[in-house]
Amino acid sequence: YKLGNLNETPLVDLVFSETQKRFGQDKKTTLPSDCLECDVRFACHGECPKHRFVRTKSGEFGLNYLCAGYKLFFNHIDEPMKHMCNLLHHKKAPAGVMEWIKKRPKVKTEIIGRNDACSCGSGKKAKRCCG
Repeated sequence: YKLGNLNETPLVDLVFSETQKRFGQDKKTTLPSDCLECDVRFACHGECPKHRFVRTKSGEFGLNYLCAGYKLFFNHIDEPMKHMCNLLHHKKAPAGVMEWIKKRPKVKTEIIGRNDACSCGSGKKAKRCCG
């Protein structure tokens, strides 16, 4: 809606507008250092710039408010996804990952309670911060 009105401007002009180009470039150029050093950046790429309004542990502005959740999710699925890739590489059905998951040892995951400190490192309770 910030690009213009389709009734007044052709879609192709809106897509190639300077505002749209700048928004696309911001996806890469406005990442805080925490994102640049993150091990799951390959998956989220800092997410959408409109969701980057949280401060990092060091106080730098521009962290995605869903960052802690993305890290938990992408780290959680990393090993099963690699196993699925291996199955595909060997011309096997990726659904075989379900049998592999049943056989592997159970890993205890830490559950963050509402009154526990938020995993983003802000020092706030999870219910008042990212969670």
